[in-house]
Amino acid sequence: MSETTMDAAAKGRVKDALVASARAQLQASEGQVSSEEAAATVDQDSPYAVDDLSQSDEAGDMSALFEGAAARQKANVDAIQALDVAPRDTVGPGAIVGFGGARYLVGVVADSFEVDGVSYEGISSDSPIYPAIEGLRAGDSFTFRDASQSIDFLA
Repeated sequence: MSETTMDAAAKGRVKDALVASARAQLQASEGQVSSEEAAATVDQDSPYAVDDLSQSDEAGDMSALFEGAAARQKANVDAIQALDVAPRDTVGPGAIVGFGGARYLVGVVADSFEVDGVSYEGISSDSPIYPAIEGLRAGDSFTFRDASQSIDFLA
């Protein structure tokens, strides 16, 4: 049987791992923006073909898309860093909650990541399941999409 709680240091490691993962995604996006911006530049002093202009326009469009993605990722990094992960006894932003065999960091959007051999995902406070679990304590039950579950971990 796994533990049903964790200390502040362990929660800090979860947050640090998520920040590192989010920063790596941000850096990759920023690199893609730089690459697309470079591809969008046509040297006006050198001869160029119509195809060069077409490819430049397309790269410029892609650059704008990647800039938008990078801006969202930057906002996500900021949200993760601002998240208070102090130990909690009820589900709310900053809590780590477990149910259905999975663990989630509440308050941020995050793909699966691993810390100390345990996988976590993020649950945004805007997600559909959040109202069903907000304020619950370890051992409490809830129903979501006609499935009854129980909070088996809370930190």
